[in-house]
Amino acid sequence: MKEVAFLVLALTIFLAIPVMAQEEKKAEGDQAQMMPPQPLNDEFINWMVGEWEGWTESPMGKSKDWQKNWLSLDGQFMLIDYKSEWTGGSYHGMGAITLSQSGEVLGYWIDNMRTMSEGKGKREGNVVTMEWEDQNGKMTRVMEKVSADKFTEAVSWPGPDDTMMQAKCEMTRKPSVTEK
Repeated sequence: MKEVAFLVLALTIFLAIPVMAQEEKKAEGDQAQMMPPQPLNDEFINWMVGEWEGWTESPMGKSKDWQKNWLSLDGQFMLIDYKSEWTGGSYHGMGAITLSQSGEVLGYWIDNMRTMSEGKGKREGNVVTMEWEDQNGKMTRVMEKVSADKFTEAVSWPGPDDTMMQAKCEMTRKPSVTEK
């Protein structure tokens, strides 16, 4: 009788070990899924971090612009605060940029015009091209790193009569307090 009990116990343990190992592996997988990915380590996004000032020329005239970018949420997103002023008006927008697991550039934007936009695009070298869509339609933004402290941006969108409207922007990095 002791031998039968010993065999049942041994068989139970033998069968339980793979099940326990599988449960442990599943728990590790669940825990890994709960962990955020590594912080963004993209040279272009890291280069964009800082404070910028410049101008935009658009159908509304020329504006004076300011932008501040920083990494947030454990380095998963670059957040953007952007302001623009021109004769008779002002604009304020905020957004977030990140990268998908496949390297696609993803963006989200809200502004004082009550716009909520979503953008997708790609980076090729020093150029980021994104297609944005919101309640007003679609627009294309092409940003190019010109130098260590300068970038340009070209924006195009369909106007009221379906002719393409365009704006161009140039921004220069403001020196940080420690650089002055």
